[in-house]
Amino acid sequence: MKRSLRGRDFASPAPSREPKSSREGAKARRRRGGGGGGAGFKRARWRSAAGALVVLGLLVLGAPAAPAQAPVEAKGVGGFDGPEAQSAGGPYGLEKKVNEFGVWGGGSFSSPTLIGQTEETRLAILALRYARVLARGDSLSFKYTLDAFPVARLSFPAFEQAAPTGPGAPERRKTITAAGLSPVGFQLNFRRRESVQPFLQTSGGFLYFGERIPDERGARFNFTGDFGGGVEWKTARRRAWTFGYRYHHVSNGFRAQVNPGFDSNLFYVGISIFR
Repeated sequence: MKRSLRGRDFASPAPSREPKSSREGAKARRRRGGGGGGAGFKRARWRSAAGALVVLGLLVLGAPAAPAQAPVEAKGVGGFDGPEAQSAGGPYGLEKKVNEFGVWGGGSFSSPTLIGQTEETRLAILALRYARVLARGDSLSFKYTLDAFPVARLSFPAFEQAAPTGPGAPERRKTITAAGLSPVGFQLNFRRRESVQPFLQTSGGFLYFGERIPDERGARFNFTGDFGGGVEWKTARRRAWTFGYRYHHVSNGFRAQVNPGFDSNLFYVGISIFR
């Protein structure tokens, strides 16, 4: 009896044995869990590296753009337009394909006889202008111009035909109104990016008078031609004042019995807007 009790009380318990299939399933689960975690960690690392490369690339590409824009923004401070002006035709609107609409008027104070023969001619004129920039370079712009003349007044001496000519001949002046068009004209602007731009111009067209000039032996339809220059003063990107001079000539082209020709030193002022 004692021996039996000692055997039961002090005998070491038999180790519990898990089924082999259970242990292998646990190991498989651990392997799957460990493998998935490693792959997820690697994917996160690749995503972070790719994001860092994209940010670095944007910084590198964007770095040269800042100095390039600096001069345009500086011009905006000094009276030039800022970067938004570039999308509407440059700092002062003289980029290619820019349209100009304006009005100008002037008169002559003297009458040379370089081409025509009539002395003491006086011309006053009002014009509506359309122009378009055809080409431009770094400092030049080339424009086509069209001028419509709703009213023009030409004044010149008219001598009595019955009286003898000469210093003592009686003199009176004739003033005749006309309207016309100069459909062919060109203008070359210098310093196109600046607020004050010198220019040269020339144009040709016609004037139709209310009566024959200089008298019944002349014609109502007369050709016109002019050349000259001046300055355009840009007070804003879309607005400019013009101050100019034209040597202006009127002639019937020998289509009538007489063709004395009328020359004028024409000074004018105008205002334009750009679209």
